[in-house]
Amino acid sequence: MPKSSGLTRAQADLRYIQRTEINNIGIPGSQGFGVGICPWPPNGFSLMTGTTDITSNNYGNYQYSDGSIMCWIPAFYYKIGTGSNGLSINAVDIKRVNAYSDLATANANGYALHRAFYNDGLVQSGVFVDKYLCSNNGGIASSIKLGLPLSSAVAHNPFSGLTGAPANAYYGAIAAVKTRGSRFFVNNRFIGAALALLSLAHAQASTSTTYCAWYDAGGVTNYPKGCNNNALGDVNDNTLTFVPDGYSNCAKTGSANVLAKTTHNGQNCGVVDLNGTLWEIQPGITSDGTNYYLLKTSVDMASVTIGNTLATDLWGATGIAALYDNIGATYGALTASSTLKYFGAATQVLSEAVSGNAWAAAGAGIPLAGGVGGTNAYGSDGLWDYRPNELCPRAGGYWYDGATAGVWALDLANARSTSYIGVGCRAAFFL
Repeated sequence: MPKSSGLTRAQADLRYIQRTEINNIGIPGSQGFGVGICPWPPNGFSLMTGTTDITSNNYGNYQYSDGSIMCWIPAFYYKIGTGSNGLSINAVDIKRVNAYSDLATANANGYALHRAFYNDGLVQSGVFVDKYLCSNNGGIASSIKLGLPLSSAVAHNPFSGLTGAPANAYYGAIAAVKTRGSRFFVNNRFIGAALALLSLAHAQASTSTTYCAWYDAGGVTNYPKGCNNNALGDVNDNTLTFVPDGYSNCAKTGSANVLAKTTHNGQNCGVVDLNGTLWEIQPGITSDGTNYYLLKTSVDMASVTIGNTLATDLWGATGIAALYDNIGATYGALTASSTLKYFGAATQVLSEAVSGNAWAAAGAGIPLAGGVGGTNAYGSDGLWDYRPNELCPRAGGYWYDGATAGVWALDLANARSTSYIGVGCRAAFFL
């Protein structure tokens, strides 16, 4: 554990991260980009063969005591191009956390620390994210290759089959991941959007399939692929096949014949199946039927609860007042129009803000008002623009969604009590 006399733990941690070569998000377009080496793996996490070798399929991958494989995603700064800030419109630049001496200096240069790396009021050095969607591993929701992915419906590998019988509803995902340990939480919307942003930066920087298996030189399908054509394949890549999990055309976790085509970084070391297979529950945005709300940076994701009455609950008036910031009845492209929109535009898609609601909204993957209509760069992924009471976001799409599935896909049409065969989850963990 790093020490620094006279500093708080958080300050000492940040200085340790900044002065070493660990915890490096890497360079877009290059080998190992998008994952990295954890500064100090906590109890229960162990290195795999190749975890610290950037040339290995296991680079940045760690194994938890239940057998789960998780990817370490180092914290990073990013800058969104406006056309007048040194980057072309919608260009994305990514820098590692030691690129600047402090946050203020980064912000002054137009770079923001991604919202994904704030938890419990503190800046986080990074986050562990499940490599694979959760499956039932002897009663534990585990991240294991070739698992039968858990869903929120009784007919399809239900949450209720886990220890403690979590509810077969979207909110059941919160309890489902706790079967692995109390500090695990459902991968939130900010982390999901961070992975999508890394994919976009990697797409823009890559020049071949060498370090980006899903790369498309024409730019038409230059993004992660997945099980989404309702025939155990990808609607944009007819060479990709998946192993069925036994229910309809859902696939087993991590079962693509070319795994790297389904990861956020186009390499075997990345996070798998973000496009299709199953929608993922991703809390972080909610609504009371009137306004939209974004989780505060002060919230500890491991401490939120599943109900709608307590101050720790992700839903309900009391929980909203305690945990969320009100961003209004409409925000950016979110107008509660009850329509399907499409990610991407020739104009700016995400805000370049480095703080405030605009920064938090960009960190949740919420486009600007003019950032929809659909472009190849964003896969023309679907944005279901609704505002139901007790809104529970889901992201990524499932095996049936075709071209609307993808790393940016975001569905805001469902309430916490919904149950569906095509909706599951993955876990995350902060140090």
